[in-house]
Amino acid sequence: MTIMRHEIEEAIQAAERLIARGAEIAKIGAALADRKPAVIMVVGRGTSDHAAVFARYVFEYALGVPVALGAPSILTQYGVQSANKNVTLIAFSQSGAGPDIIAMTEGARAAGALTIAVTNEPTSPLARAAEHLVDLGAGEERAVAATKTYLAELVAIVLMAAGAARAAGRSVDWAEHVAEIPNEMRAALKATDSWIAADYASGAVHAMRTATRVLIATRGFEYPNALEFALKLRETTGVFADGYSAADLLHGPIASAGSETPAVLIETDPATAPSLPTVAERLRSAGVPLLRIVTSGAPSADLLPLPISGGLLSVPATGIALLALVESTAVARGQNPDAPAGLSKVTKTL
Repeated sequence: MTIMRHEIEEAIQAAERLIARGAEIAKIGAALADRKPAVIMVVGRGTSDHAAVFARYVFEYALGVPVALGAPSILTQYGVQSANKNVTLIAFSQSGAGPDIIAMTEGARAAGALTIAVTNEPTSPLARAAEHLVDLGAGEERAVAATKTYLAELVAIVLMAAGAARAAGRSVDWAEHVAEIPNEMRAALKATDSWIAADYASGAVHAMRTATRVLIATRGFEYPNALEFALKLRETTGVFADGYSAADLLHGPIASAGSETPAVLIETDPATAPSLPTVAERLRSAGVPLLRIVTSGAPSADLLPLPISGGLLSVPATGIALLALVESTAVARGQNPDAPAGLSKVTKTL
């Protein structure tokens, strides 16, 4: 078993530990709501950038407040500080060591913004730079490709946003079943393992073992998972994978789809799933080997059903299924997903 696979499994326990600390994390969300920010800015790099994209969706949904994806280069390369006292900055970094993310957090705090660090390293420079700290507590992550820390970030975002929504007097019906997140992750991983073991002789899973390019598409809350699945395929296999909003895919990129380019369509969100069959038909008509990830149906070469409820709280469960697919694809291609060539565990940019 690869280290990456071990850490994928450990993500379930990491989620349980975070949920056990739910009241602590909710207080940080309440502090955010109490500031009544005009704008929430989220920022990260790599995998943490995809967690930030999830936060963008979740906080805007939970609070009805505009959420902007921050661009560190505006500060570090152009010298412009855009944060102010009306902004809340949430900075994501698994290592807490990214110089540009630290600089943004320090600059925002100095400008009067509320700052929150979400990291797996509670003594890191980022943790010290921010006013509030959400410690992921996922334990050491040894594989270069981040897995359990990404999934922990997703869970932490849900807990923080739920606390913010309650403090703001908004509906939190969507958060009623937060305690079920680890069970859904466990069920999704088991279903995916069974599907992988079936080793369907045709379809996208086999196509991904030899392809040089893969498309991944979805909409809404699952969009960060499409981005992360694509990144992990690139990191562990060298395949040029692209993650898209299905709406954006239809605005041009779908023209590059064909029989040599397998695609994965994530259809697990009840709110967005009705908009995806059109995309599936377009891909099929182009001869694309297509894998649809859904919440019901019989497993087949082109259908992976996950026993999950779907929607916002199921994003970590879909995420763990996708990461298991990445790990098995890398191993099937004869590559070591724990130590991809040319990559290191911590990347520092300014």
